[in-house]
Amino acid sequence: MTREYTYRDSHKASDKGFVYDQHYDMVPWQVFCWSREQKVLSEILAKYYERRDIHLLDFACGTGRITNFLETRVTTSTAVDVSSSMLDVARKKLFHTQILEGDITSGPLLKGEKFNLITAFRFFLNAEPQLRLAVIKSLAELLSEDGYLVFNNHRNFRSLWVKLLYMYNRIRHPEGLFNVMTLKQMRELTASAGLEIEAIYPVGFFHLPKIPVSQRLTDIIEDICCKFKYMAQFSESPIVVCKRSQNGPANN
Repeated sequence: MTREYTYRDSHKASDKGFVYDQHYDMVPWQVFCWSREQKVLSEILAKYYERRDIHLLDFACGTGRITNFLETRVTTSTAVDVSSSMLDVARKKLFHTQILEGDITSGPLLKGEKFNLITAFRFFLNAEPQLRLAVIKSLAELLSEDGYLVFNNHRNFRSLWVKLLYMYNRIRHPEGLFNVMTLKQMRELTASAGLEIEAIYPVGFFHLPKIPVSQRLTDIIEDICCKFKYMAQFSESPIVVCKRSQNGPANN
């Protein structure tokens, strides 16, 4: 009997780290989104961590994109991933970070440690429901009382582009897997671990695939959309800031 495939397995190919890194360095929309994500991360540090020591855990750090941006802006930096090929790339970028290979949902990895900033980008959408739940509960245990968990959903189902892409995939590949996540599901996920969403930062409104658009124009449209708080629910890749809930974890 073969073991069921899980998202844990998806990044373990020997060349995965190199291929992944190239994708996010070369695809124009990904480059644009990364520029906006950096802006959001800077805003989060300014709003929630002014004059505070920051102890960072970058979960599912991959090739170290988020960690690399943050490691010189924090007091201590720890990055963890299950993929050795991804971490091989990350080690070439990270010089102020403790890098750990392993699974936080099993075994003693990071047991008893606390972090007041935990990031988890491009993970929860991709993971199967059981893994999502196990991970967010593990991260909640590692989060300090005054800390924040920051994660994104890079296929928000209220985004027009994501809806169109979802329908296209349902028609062309009805048996295939194309994950999407709603803001409601994000709230339910955080509540299951005794967390709640404190703020939503929108990323990605003007996605025109295969049509060249200047980044300046895309930035202008993005800035206009971000001025209206209700527009956050329609962005393609919203980033949420979560804190401990006074109500405790939701019953499952």
